[in-house]
Amino acid sequence: MKKLRVTLALFSLCLFVSACQPQLPQTGSEAAAANLSGTPEQLFTQGNHYAHGNGGVTRDDQMAFRYYLAAAREGSIKAQYAIGYMYRSGRGVAKNYPVAVQWFQLAANNGNADAQYSLGVRYLLGQGIGQSDADAIKWFQLSAAQNNPYAASQLGFMYAAGRGVAQNYATAAQWYQRAADKGLASAQYNLGLMYAHGIGVATDKQKAHALFSQAAAQGFDPAKKAL
Repeated sequence: MKKLRVTLALFSLCLFVSACQPQLPQTGSEAAAANLSGTPEQLFTQGNHYAHGNGGVTRDDQMAFRYYLAAAREGSIKAQYAIGYMYRSGRGVAKNYPVAVQWFQLAANNGNADAQYSLGVRYLLGQGIGQSDADAIKWFQLSAAQNNPYAASQLGFMYAAGRGVAQNYATAAQWYQRAADKGLASAQYNLGLMYAHGIGVATDKQKAHALFSQAAAQGFDPAKKAL
């Protein structure tokens, strides 16, 4: 069987979403967050305004971090995920993978699909936590069960590459299909490769071309080259 060259496109969702707080050192930002008032949803919404520079305010990542932290302390699961994202990306706070993992873990345990996906990626890459394909699979599966296309695509990669599971191209194709159906360009491209070369599915050049075209229409460069 031909080897499939699968491009692993790791995406972290920028939907700011998260729940209980880990024990973090008291910083200036945390002290300021303690003085903010409002419901968890109000605090989270204001954090979004600062994160994106809308709602009548200029983008300010430090202010976004403060509002997200205040919302997270009030129990907002979406804000907990947002704090994890900011620590992962170094927005409004110094980049810190271990702390990001703590926040992702909290939100993931509370059922947040984006946090489950992000936690899976941390396990896959060994960022801020010990590398574990088995744990990556676990969190990708939980996230994909909530229809997260990024998690479904990552499961496609895991099965195609035999990472944490027995290599199974047919199962990989099924996962890529789920993500492709939701419009994820990288999954459309990878599934197109499988149809083009008859890996896990019957060779179908027309389907491959259609999938490459869908991905290319979203600006996905590898698909443009494949066409």
